[in-house]
Amino acid sequence: MACKVIVNADSGNYARLDVDKLLQKLGCVDTEVETIDSGKDWSADGYDTLIVCGGDGTLHNAIDKCSDKKIVYVPCGTLNETAHTDNPITSVGKINDRYFSYVTAAGSFTEIGYSAKNDRKKKWKALAYLPQIIRSYHSRQIKAKLNADGKNFDGEFTLIMVLKSHRCFGFSFNKNYKKHKGLYLVAIRSYGCDCLKNRIKMFAPFFRVFFVGVNKPQIKRNWMLIPFDTLSVKLEEPQDFCLDGEKRRLAGELRFSAQTLNQEIDVVKTPFTRRKNSRVRRLAATGTIDR
Repeated sequence: MACKVIVNADSGNYARLDVDKLLQKLGCVDTEVETIDSGKDWSADGYDTLIVCGGDGTLHNAIDKCSDKKIVYVPCGTLNETAHTDNPITSVGKINDRYFSYVTAAGSFTEIGYSAKNDRKKKWKALAYLPQIIRSYHSRQIKAKLNADGKNFDGEFTLIMVLKSHRCFGFSFNKNYKKHKGLYLVAIRSYGCDCLKNRIKMFAPFFRVFFVGVNKPQIKRNWMLIPFDTLSVKLEEPQDFCLDGEKRRLAGELRFSAQTLNQEIDVVKTPFTRRKNSRVRRLAATGTIDR
């Protein structure tokens, strides 16, 4: 069985990854190891199995590229939200013709997922996201028509999130996920234009949802968290979305559903070393090594 190993050098815990120990653990023989950065394209053509070493964004790209292959996920990013959700991963979310592993979101605070600098994430880990919280504290006005399993929720929203997890951005708030492991719509209605008054108003629903948590599906006046089978989001204007930590500009009608994978994704405990592995340094310098 031919294996391709992708190691993302921009992932938060890349320097501690012990590649030799990983390959021994997985019993890989006929293997090519390729080190990439977040902007580099790569291919796994000709390989049966793809081993992905990186964060949520690295896994996102692997699912998008190689949904027809056996994927093994070795989490060495900063937050690794997908790794905390399910093991093995038997299904993912689908938005029109693309996939996501755990979240697609637009609006207030969502740029946190893709705006933190890689060098800061490597140095400060999860603390690198804290400055982004302050910078992204804005009231948004996203005009959209939402239809979840036939129920309409139209208007202006400061947050629209589709979640396939019990957690996001480090907050374990969707406490109903263990009872129903599917897709959830999390939406917070807009309070209007971005000003101090409206920023103060929006604090309450965000605190209620993300800090207090939600035990069961609820639809309130200013926020909702509900499971769904199919969801349509019709945007009046294009919006920047965070897809598993990757920035994507989306527009028009977005159709969400769950997609069962042909081959489940195994999440493997990451073998770390206390010192920066010499093999990893060689990979960073040469780009690829055949094994």
